[in-house]
Amino acid sequence: MSSQNGSSSQFDRYLSPADVWAFAIGTSTGWGSLVVTNNAYLAQAGPLGSTLGMIAGAIIMLVISRNYAYLMNAYPEAGGAYTYSKELFGYDHGFLTAWFLVLTYLAMLWANATSLPLFARYFLGGSFTVGKLYTIFGYDVYLGEAMFSIAGLLLFAFFCSRHKKIIAHCMIGMAGLFTLGILICLIAALAGRDTAMTPAFLPDSAALSQIVKMPSSSPAMIMKTVRRS
Repeated sequence: MSSQNGSSSQFDRYLSPADVWAFAIGTSTGWGSLVVTNNAYLAQAGPLGSTLGMIAGAIIMLVISRNYAYLMNAYPEAGGAYTYSKELFGYDHGFLTAWFLVLTYLAMLWANATSLPLFARYFLGGSFTVGKLYTIFGYDVYLGEAMFSIAGLLLFAFFCSRHKKIIAHCMIGMAGLFTLGILICLIAALAGRDTAMTPAFLPDSAALSQIVKMPSSSPAMIMKTVRRS
């Protein structure tokens, strides 16, 4: 396949449709989605407002994805958004896009890395809460959890660079378990007699503003929830 500017690139395909599905589930549904839905969405928009807001966010993401798909076909080269900005608007825009991407990845790296100790606290108790370092925003940071996070990152980096198919199979298994668990919880919630779906919206503000707030303030809600945790 060749791009519009005449250059050509060849990539080795190693992800199957099932692998792509699992990868999409994992990247679009982060660890904070379950916590944020409870502590931020429902608390600021109610059940119906949260549902409509997430549907609106999904539609926005579909539009963005469609544009990305078009650019991928037009410029089948490595680099993603940097390549698209560079090819369409020039090197200056590509340079700014690259720096924004770097800052974005650095800003989110800590959130993904600290999710491992949070899971460990819930499921493994205090196994890694040893060697207290300091307290920030009311959250105790331990050396054991820091080393656990670093070990997890190095382990995933090793498998992603050397054993991609193993990671792909693990993603399919975990995404399948996650989807099955969500479906079971949904069925149990809908079938339960004590399911509370009222009020559909919070009574202290307009329904439309609550719906619009969901997709527009999601990053801020995630940060707020992380601080609460």
